[in-house]
Amino acid sequence: MNRTPVAKFFGIALFALVALAATSCGTNSTSSSGENPPAIAATIHIADGKFEPREIEIEVGGSVMWINDDVASHDLKFVAPNKLHSGTIKPAGSWSQTFTSAGNYDYYCDFHNSMKGSVVVRPAP
Repeated sequence: MNRTPVAKFFGIALFALVALAATSCGTNSTSSSGENPPAIAATIHIADGKFEPREIEIEVGGSVMWINDDVASHDLKFVAPNKLHSGTIKPAGSWSQTFTSAGNYDYYCDFHNSMKGSVVVRPAP
């Protein structure tokens, strides 16, 4: 069966669109290595333009997962001297970070500067 150039074009375009959609449906997540991801010590939900809970406390070595339950994209930018940045977390996406040093990690959404939160990392007992 011979296909016209228009049919071939639409077939290729449909394939490209499906491939693009499949790659953009995943979550934004990080892992410290190619090994199994660390256990999550706390989960923060992003919804209604805020981080919930706004402040959490974990031990060194703990991981925090942020889940975007909002309709808008968000990101996490940590205040200096921490140089952590999540990149864009799309709706229904997530991002996790393992904290290896004790301290206060204040962050905000670079897209919505009024959204702020804090991770307090205490030494392990």
